[in-house]
Amino acid sequence: MNFFELLRNKMFWWIDRIKGGKKRNHYDDIKFINENPTSSEAIDLKKKRLQNILNHAVRSTLHYRELQNFDSIQDFPVVNKNIIRDNFERFQSELYKDKPKFTVSTSGSTGTPFKVHQNIDKRIRNMADTIYFSEKAGFTIGNRLTYFRMWNAFEKKGFITQMLQNIVPVDVFEMKEKNLIDGIVRDLSKSKSTNSWLGYASAYEEICKHLDRKKSSSISCNLKSVIAMSERLNDYTKESIYKYFSAEVVSRYSNVENGILAQQPLGNKRHFEINEASYFIEILEVDSNKRVEDGKSGRIVITDLFNYSVPMIRYDTGDIGVKDTLDSKNILKEVNGRKIDQIYNTKGEIISINLVLLVNNYPELKQCQLIQKAAGTYHFKLNTDHKFEREYEFINEFKEYLGEDAQITIEYVDEIPLLASGKRRVMVNEMINS
Repeated sequence: MNFFELLRNKMFWWIDRIKGGKKRNHYDDIKFINENPTSSEAIDLKKKRLQNILNHAVRSTLHYRELQNFDSIQDFPVVNKNIIRDNFERFQSELYKDKPKFTVSTSGSTGTPFKVHQNIDKRIRNMADTIYFSEKAGFTIGNRLTYFRMWNAFEKKGFITQMLQNIVPVDVFEMKEKNLIDGIVRDLSKSKSTNSWLGYASAYEEICKHLDRKKSSSISCNLKSVIAMSERLNDYTKESIYKYFSAEVVSRYSNVENGILAQQPLGNKRHFEINEASYFIEILEVDSNKRVEDGKSGRIVITDLFNYSVPMIRYDTGDIGVKDTLDSKNILKEVNGRKIDQIYNTKGEIISINLVLLVNNYPELKQCQLIQKAAGTYHFKLNTDHKFEREYEFINEFKEYLGEDAQITIEYVDEIPLLASGKRRVMVNEMINS
């Protein structure tokens, strides 16, 4: 670390210490449990926290009040985004309604706009989770972090925050401009900082394919860690990042409404180590709420151990996975997200990002599906309880990505059906599936 990176690191922990050391306490707890998951102390802590959140939900929320005499977590119903969204007041803890809280919003890969409140301790827990799992991938607080994201769909960090946290935001949609990729690579090779990348796997793939086309040699740089999120990391991208930058990519399994659920370890491992310190994870059958045996595929259902503002118990993430054990640790052997087809803009170029993330900007919509009917022709299926007053704004925003000459039609539906796998296709290309 150079002087300024070390200074940022020391300042971060110093400020935490004078505020009571809450981040450090959570960090130490996360590290201990995840690295000693079978110790009696860790097992007791996990059991206690699961019992505490269940008791809290029963005592303080309308939705769970009828479960006063529950025996175990399996007595609780499985919920999803739509159930929580449609009954949001009933899920809010009466003890936390008037306390300070943060609101996070996402459409994720489901096409379902969704918001949830988080109490302050949950927010701090997420920060500590991020610090711990980023360190596992090679990142240290103070390192220069290039953050590849579809920034129009999320709140962008202000300039002062970027400077203090040493973050460089890159909008992945703009990466179709090859000069931007050249600039990123050139900036990386000249940087005297310790560099880290965080972003969509497709952004890394775009960089590698650009370097392939240029027949580039390896890049001399100080890229210490690379974390892929939100999308499946393929072998080509993993191998190409190492080829060009001598850095290993690890895939992170997380969502906006909860946080980091699991992450691949370094060492070119394919499995995901579960964040047992902050979540209780079950794998349930696709068509029932019965648990599946280890090694078999099913729905990933999580219980958040720290969100006391809106308890999320047995929350169906909408993803499919396989759980198992390795060296006495609980792992996810596989994680499979929603089915997303490739969509082409009006110029015939592939859009490699999930455009349905833009639905974050329209919380009045319940579900959204984008269908490409033909070249330059697109159809949206929207599910909403009320008349959609911002249809014109919605169409124009998507035209910025699909093309100003895009032909867009809207259909209002009561439900967007799931596939037999339990997943929902949020972007469908009928040109390649006809």
